[in-house]
Amino acid sequence: MQFVKGSKRQCRVLAALVVSVAASCASTTHDGWTAFHRRDFPAALRVWTPLAERGDAEAQFLVGVMYDEGRGVAVERATAAKWYALAAEQDCAAAQNNLGLLYYRGDGVVRSYAEAAQWYERAAAQGFASAQRNLGLMHLAGDGFAQDAKRARELLLLAATQDDAVAQNLLGELDYAGVGAPEDHAAAARWFERAAEQGVATAQAHLGRMLLAGDGVDQDDERASDWLERAAKSGIAEAQFWFGWMHEQGRGVERDLEVAALWIGRAAEQGLAAAEAEFGLMHLRGDGVARDAALAAHWLGLAAEQGVAIAQYDLALLYLKGEGVAQNDAEAAQWMQRAADQGLAIAQTKLGTLVELGRGVQRDDVAAYVWYELGAQRGEPSALERRDALAKNLSRDEIARAESLARSRSPRR
Repeated sequence: MQFVKGSKRQCRVLAALVVSVAASCASTTHDGWTAFHRRDFPAALRVWTPLAERGDAEAQFLVGVMYDEGRGVAVERATAAKWYALAAEQDCAAAQNNLGLLYYRGDGVVRSYAEAAQWYERAAAQGFASAQRNLGLMHLAGDGFAQDAKRARELLLLAATQDDAVAQNLLGELDYAGVGAPEDHAAAARWFERAAEQGVATAQAHLGRMLLAGDGVDQDDERASDWLERAAKSGIAEAQFWFGWMHEQGRGVERDLEVAALWIGRAAEQGLAAAEAEFGLMHLRGDGVARDAALAAHWLGLAAEQGVAIAQYDLALLYLKGEGVAQNDAEAAQWMQRAADQGLAIAQTKLGTLVELGRGVQRDDVAAYVWYELGAQRGEPSALERRDALAKNLSRDEIARAESLARSRSPRR
């Protein structure tokens, strides 16, 4: 599960929906709403445009939304910006927020973080939650400001306490990662739950994973399954993987390998590396799918390219055996090396064997001893036995050199 880190990142700023923000403008509701609700957008625009031209702030905002979203008219963001600006000058908070968004994106206007911040600040001062959240995101990312996680949290909290679901989810991410305040997984879980209950799929995924692990909350497989299923059905790859994994393991649900393969496969198709690796192994074992070594090699290869060490190791084994791929010792050694370099003990031990035998690489007993030593240090049982057997064929100087090389490659403690 990926949570927001403290480094600068792309802001996720969402435009407010017209139905939810119309009441933020000071004018009364107009007859155009009748047409709008029956989805006759051209008729609504015909009602609202004359009112907007006469200076009605709500109508100006609504005409802006119609051009912004392409309702009853072609999308014209420059025209939307014009109408938003007229309403914004009359202190329509919704228009100020949406105008800020156009300036933030440079959509229909020249991009300007300063202009975006100005309009967000005016709307935020009126207590408009979307603007508070958007301004908080600018402070979090350092867009137009010095990066300020503490100020970002203050603004997001204002929005979150007004039940802004996106702000609640973001506060959960900040609390989980300890950005702008000490790390607090229990607080993160509370914010995720509030956002999850409002349908934010990423919050549902976060909460489900925390419930599965007992991370910041009491461990609860049944609740984890419920939230992960909701997020999985919304297309969140991490949730699809973990929901599938629960079916594979029989955690919180009845064990069902076909259902597991369905969800893990969907996550793999979205490029989630862990899912690609597991989906590959499921094809290799025939778990929930027909056994297919070629498909196993395909999915393991995708995960291996993304740096999953166990997938690199398993792919190397397929090349050694010629299973699902053409037999190729050199290719096997390359993938085994990549897994070993990441510290995977079983790969380090197997690479030692390849080097000792000269399979796909130049034969080198000293180098083989190094890999056995590294595998042994990481607790691989067979590595110690192989190292000691090989030592009988090495001189004291060669063993000393190998141990020195192993120390230089060992992680610092």
